[in-house]
Amino acid sequence: MTYLVTMDKRDILFFCALIESAERFCFVRTIDKNKPLLEISASSYYTKDLKELLELIKKTINFEILEVLNDY
Repeated sequence: MTYLVTMDKRDILFFCALIESAERFCFVRTIDKNKPLLEISASSYYTKDLKELLELIKKTINFEILEVLNDY
């Protein structure tokens, strides 16, 4: 499962730290260093965990999920 996400550039560092500290079940990469566009990927086994994590983070950081891609 892969999410394409955008947010305020000032929130990216904190957002990435939260995602990457979550038991290492997913990873984040920047799509374009000039735009606040991130790709968050997790295996299908962790899809539910990733959705829950994103819901929790959304309470603190305003971000938008632009697209959800199924890799499997």
